[in-house]
Parts: sequence; C-alpha cells; structure tokens
Amino acid sequence: MANIFTRLKETIAADLHEALDQKEQKNPIAVLNHYLRQCEAETEKVRKLVERQYLLKDEFNREYNEAVHLAEKRQRQAEIALKAGETELYEFALREQSHYEERVARLEESRQQTTRQLEELEQKYEEMKHKVKDMHIKRM
Repeated sequence: MANIFTRLKETIAADLHEALDQKEQKNPIAVLNHYLRQCEAETEKVRKLVERQYLLKDEFNREYNEAVHLAEKRQRQAEIALKAGETELYEFALREQSHYEERVARLEESRQQTTRQLEELEQKYEEMKHKVKDMHIKRM
C-alpha cells in the first residue's frame, strides 16, 4: 500500500516538475534563479555537514582524553597493586591498561581521519560559497 502511495507521489512530482520545466524554458532568468536557489540549498547542506563534523571531532577528542586518563589511572593502580603484592589486582589493572591503550590508538587514528575530512569539507564549503557568489555576480 505504501508503495502505491510512493509511486503516486513520485508521478505527481514528476508531472509538476515537467510542467515547471516547460514554463521555465520560456524564462531563462527564472531558470537561473531556480538553479541559484538549489546551489544555495546545497551549500547550506554542506555547512550543516561541517558543523556535524566539528561535533564528531569534539566527541573523538573527549573520548580520546578520557581513554588516556583511564589508561594512566590503571597504570598507577597496577603500580600500587604490585607494591602491595596483589597479583590478581595487578594483572587486572594491566589488562585494563592495555585495553585503554588500544582504545587510545584507535581513537587517535579516528581523530586524525576526522580532522582530514573536516579540512576537506571546509575547503569544499568555501569553494561552494565562492561559486555561488560568482553566480550571483554573473546574474547581475
């Protein structure tokens, strides 16, 4: 049932777009304005992606700092357990420390990858903004 409604909606949208295309072919300024609006909408989507990438980067940084802190904490606990002669606690602390150090390594890699992706997105966003401004200028 949902498939029928989806197809109906897509058919109506296609007919509407076709009618608008025929009307816009008669008016090139309207076509250009429509294209500019689409470009501005795409630029806005990229801006939102950049914002989300910043949030992701902050989350990775927070997780990385927490993992470093916990690895250091387990290392201190292992030293204390060794001095106290508690072999079970010492082994547990060492296992936990190695687990956190592996997590630190994975998070560091993810942080670097996120930073690279963020830089690429920012460059593309700036290029898009410049192109949209150039198109506005050409339209004038």
